[in-house]
Amino acid sequence: MKGLSRMEESLKTALELRRDGNLLESNQLLKELVLQHPEHAMLHHECAWSCDILKQEKDAISLYQRALELGLPKKEAVNAYVQIGSLYRQLGKFTESEKILMEGMLRFWDVGLLKAFYAFTMYDLGNPGEAMRWMTHALLDSAEDQEIFLNQRVIRYVGSNLDVQNIAGSLVPNVPEEVELSEDGKTIVEKVEAVLKVFEPTYFHGAWVFEFDRYDVHFTDSNDETRRAAVAAFAIMVGVWETGSAQSFMPQHERKYSGDYNPFEPHFELHGYIRAFYSNFHILQQEFPIMTAYTVDSLGVIDERSKLGLDQEFPEIDPILFGEFRQEILLPNRKLKKKLPPFDNFLEEIGWDLSYRTW
Repeated sequence: MKGLSRMEESLKTALELRRDGNLLESNQLLKELVLQHPEHAMLHHECAWSCDILKQEKDAISLYQRALELGLPKKEAVNAYVQIGSLYRQLGKFTESEKILMEGMLRFWDVGLLKAFYAFTMYDLGNPGEAMRWMTHALLDSAEDQEIFLNQRVIRYVGSNLDVQNIAGSLVPNVPEEVELSEDGKTIVEKVEAVLKVFEPTYFHGAWVFEFDRYDVHFTDSNDETRRAAVAAFAIMVGVWETGSAQSFMPQHERKYSGDYNPFEPHFELHGYIRAFYSNFHILQQEFPIMTAYTVDSLGVIDERSKLGLDQEFPEIDPILFGEFRQEILLPNRKLKKKLPPFDNFLEEIGWDLSYRTW
């Protein structure tokens, strides 16, 4: 971190903590930085984003508003207006939501995302005709507005639940300040085997969900079986994600719209998996060439299928890291269009005894 100021180093640490899913630690560090640098707009925005993810709505609103007052670049300013308007809606403060979103639209009239969320608020205020008019404007703007695509799952979720009161605000009642995660005592291998025992009938179409663990930190484990199980878990995660049968990874800012979000529960963080896979790619490719090939192929398809790219859909991902991963691993593989090895070879590599069809 040579050449960075102490504040920049601390901000980098806070963002890395968030990327790894350490949301509470990141949030605390960002709050300390805001106190130390009360005139720094981007620090306020990052801290607001952090509070938003943790469902600290009132703190998030206050920080977003202060960030706007201090002056933000257009992209961050649009996000702040949208998030404040959305948070006011969650709190049932529809008039405040309408006011802040209109303020944002007057500044950034070309941004369809603001109009989409303004339409939601108009609906809440009992003006369905106005809501339809503004949503039409948002639809017409969407051809050139990448923010619409970036927030498509959020828009779809909110739009499908307009008549359900206080959806996001009621997801996590009475959440304690700190929650200790219980240990179930299962090993990585046992957790993966639980899925592998029923994996064969549908393969990547079975919506297989792994019990949570940090499989990514075990890609180079000293134990052979643990290492194999961890790499197999990631290969299957991205395989079911590519087929659309399960959403293995979800952006942090979208989780509270999933219907059962608890910010204090651990989640699979795509950034950590990409970093571990990319950092150890040649070692993994040598030991597990087939699982690696399937993983790269699936990630390449998902990234290509995205209208913005995975690094944009997941703002918490380090864009420089993912850009290098795309250029060095995903794009060359995509251009070569190599045929994947037979699936039986994949099964053998993850440990399936094909002669008995058992694990």
